[in-house]
Amino acid sequence: MSDSTSHSVNWHDMLIHTLSNLRNAWPKDWPGLPVVLTSCMTQLWPSSLPREHDTAALLNAALDMAKRIESIAGTAAYEPQYHNRLHTADALVSVCCMLQALRHTGHHVPNEWAACLLLAVTSHDVLHPGGANSYLQEFEQQSVQLLTQMTQDSGVSARWVNIAAHLILHTDPTLVVANHDKVSQKPFVMDLDWAVVLMNEADILASATEEFGTLLGKALANEWQAREHPLHHVVGSDAGRLHFLSSLRFSTPVSETFRLPQSVSEQINRLRFRLGQ
Repeated sequence: MSDSTSHSVNWHDMLIHTLSNLRNAWPKDWPGLPVVLTSCMTQLWPSSLPREHDTAALLNAALDMAKRIESIAGTAAYEPQYHNRLHTADALVSVCCMLQALRHTGHHVPNEWAACLLLAVTSHDVLHPGGANSYLQEFEQQSVQLLTQMTQDSGVSARWVNIAAHLILHTDPTLVVANHDKVSQKPFVMDLDWAVVLMNEADILASATEEFGTLLGKALANEWQAREHPLHHVVGSDAGRLHFLSSLRFSTPVSETFRLPQSVSEQINRLRFRLGQ
């Protein structure tokens, strides 16, 4: 979907269609994260990929990371049921759709920021062992460590490596509310704070949908059970989903474009009725 698309774009349906296609391919006909990422890049830059040094280096690093993730998965004895390559693909197509919608609605998104977000989203859960952090940014730090190693000779400047690392570290769920608070009084201008919030929203976008959220909650419950997390029996239940949905924040200018606040509110009301609340 290019920036020249007509104003009648149904962003919600486009997102759901793309997420559905990913599920139709997972896992038997999985094309691989490099294919998903390349598709996102083509959607964001339909004419030709940017040649500016920073942007090109970031995109190449993202592709290298996507290939590394597929290599790791191909030799691993275990892949988490939620924090797997499908989740990374969900987050990638979500941030891609959000960036497209931002540009389509007149917001300036510099190429290097879009490329950095693709790199950060691709990398944010690499090496995730399943389960939940036992201390602040435990799993995120592992992802940043690998990202830093892989970008040493990639041509990505230290500035953009540090920005990507910051974005990844701030996907720790315990930081999300504070991330949204930082932009609550700020107009949207693509900077570090807004990029963090874009990451946070893309990270949970599929889980927030009525179409896929319940099944993703059950996948997380199974993942937590495998890691003997004490709340595994809660996270996939109606009560657990109600808690999750009630905790969500949407701050980006395009969250309404995807009908997210309205959909989440409707889901909350139905769950409260079902639970007798």
